[in-house]
Amino acid sequence: MCRTYKQLTKQDRITIEIQLSRWAKKKEIAEILWCHPSTITRELDRNSVRKRWKNKREYLSDEADMKFYQRCWRSKMQSRKINMNSEMKLFIIWKLESKNIYLSPKVIANTWNKDNKVHISHTSIYAWLETGDGNKYKKYLAHSYKGYKKNRWEKKSKITWRIGIEERSELNENRAETGHFEADLIVSKKWFKWAILTLVDRRTRLPRMFKLKDKSSGYIMKRITEIKDETWIKSVTFDNGMEFAKHYELNKQWIETYFSDPYSPWQKWSIENLNRMIRRTFPKGTNFDEVSEEKIRSACHYLANTPREILGFLTPNQVHFNLK
Repeated sequence: MCRTYKQLTKQDRITIEIQLSRWAKKKEIAEILWCHPSTITRELDRNSVRKRWKNKREYLSDEADMKFYQRCWRSKMQSRKINMNSEMKLFIIWKLESKNIYLSPKVIANTWNKDNKVHISHTSIYAWLETGDGNKYKKYLAHSYKGYKKNRWEKKSKITWRIGIEERSELNENRAETGHFEADLIVSKKWFKWAILTLVDRRTRLPRMFKLKDKSSGYIMKRITEIKDETWIKSVTFDNGMEFAKHYELNKQWIETYFSDPYSPWQKWSIENLNRMIRRTFPKGTNFDEVSEEKIRSACHYLANTPREILGFLTPNQVHFNLK
């Protein structure tokens, strides 16, 4: 069991250096420090130094501790502009705490800049909310904030033979024809292998849910091919996760495949909305290894027979099978 999260200490870093010199594995070091192996991985990635005489990296506890404190100092400097201007700080807090308004940092920054010579950007306000002084005010944001996402799209190996949603047919784009699906995965935690494959018909909102024992791309495409035998599938729209990299295997089954733009979940909001409803039954952190196939089928049956406002208060089953 991992310990409650906290920063690694100087003594922890000395332990890591000693264990690495003994050729210990990251998992073994994590067990000694009573933390998750990913903590050790992040520590080595962030705070290792490059050897001068070799093109390799090594971990030294003194150097690692120095890099850690330098990073903390730079983080504090980001909020210095707000903390040193008491009038600006009080204005931001006042706007954040305004009841039933939920102003975004961009609106707050723009309002402040109109009447003051010393300007502030919304990115600075977000940075301040990540510090010890501003962290307690994050709860007043309209939407939960988890920091900026780095543009990892270009770093990933791009999906081969990828076709964007702009190439979809008019019948597909306008939701005028059944058989065009959106697909996604619902996972629990990274180290759990099991997941749920979800699909939804873009026109009728008919849901499909299947338990997966493996999140590999080849296995997922195989399951979708099996689904075709019981559900008429003409096309599937995916996001850009590498678990859908072998989409071209569906083309052999005469199923067209399309991909939304990176970090654009609104382009496939039907599956995103379905996943939110599924999360009511299987909240985040659920270990799907412990969830039976019968319970998943039951949840799918319930969603397929739930009236939807967008369908004129008919159920997806009624619309899909023309039952009224």
